[in-house]
Amino acid sequence: MDGDYRRFTRTPYYNGPDDPDRGSITGTLALGETIITETFGGHDQDYLGIGRLKAGDVMEVRTPRYSRPSGPFYLEGIEAGDWVSIKIIDMEVGPYGFYRNGGPHWGSLRLIAPVDDGLVHFPPDFVVPIRPMIGWVALESVAPYQIDHGGNMDFNAIQPGSTVHIRAQKDGGLLTLGDVHARMGDGELTATGVEIDSSITLCVDRSPGFPCSSPVVEKKRHVEDAEEWLTSGRGVDWEEAVKSAWTEMVALIAAQYETTVEYANLIVGTIADARPGYAAGRMNRRGSQNEAYVTCQLAVTKQLRRTGSPYEPKT
Repeated sequence: MDGDYRRFTRTPYYNGPDDPDRGSITGTLALGETIITETFGGHDQDYLGIGRLKAGDVMEVRTPRYSRPSGPFYLEGIEAGDWVSIKIIDMEVGPYGFYRNGGPHWGSLRLIAPVDDGLVHFPPDFVVPIRPMIGWVALESVAPYQIDHGGNMDFNAIQPGSTVHIRAQKDGGLLTLGDVHARMGDGELTATGVEIDSSITLCVDRSPGFPCSSPVVEKKRHVEDAEEWLTSGRGVDWEEAVKSAWTEMVALIAAQYETTVEYANLIVGTIADARPGYAAGRMNRRGSQNEAYVTCQLAVTKQLRRTGSPYEPKT
């Protein structure tokens, strides 16, 4: 398939942060064209360069590779106000990613997650299937930080088989993609998931448009088994409800998988899906003085399992 489509790579690397080529157009795409574009993840570092690949290793912060980003791409025939469709056809992820051990209980170190045979590896011997998604899809905006042009949305719905529709704000659209995760729980609880290098096969075209100001996603694929563990939380706001359900899930995973709360917390923060229950909160008080609250559930797939031995790279 690679030979049939143009491929845009993250190399050759820039010469540094002041490389004059930064910010230039990556390429011009015809409407209806399918391409393969590479993205970078995890602070743009080459972890394999230190000569080991160990699940749960602490990432050493080093000088970035200065990879070329996936975009901006100029889209022929697109004018400001036109809607653009970005169909995600396929995704491949690299041999390792980076995630954070944060949460309501511990700190914020970046750790290594090897990816092998379609599985993400966590310490001491946990594995879970990959579920690739794209965190950042955007057309260039005339007003930064607004979701109406896309951006760092971090929706798991932006996955292979899905199409993202965004209204252009500038001629040519100027499409960029990045922040790919090998796996990320709904809600991105630790603000990372498993960030990873990737290659994305996609097709850009004109969209019929919608009566909306922000992006619309068409999701057509069910990507995993539905069996899950779910815990519950309630609080006066979303953060308090999530923290309650998170604490319960750490206890559940530690007990069900006979592991420590430290390892359980890594799993929950990285792959658990946060889902709203009662979400109206203050909107539904209707003048009542009763306490406003929201509820949520955290879900962890039962595809999570232990292998019985720590991850070892194939020789």
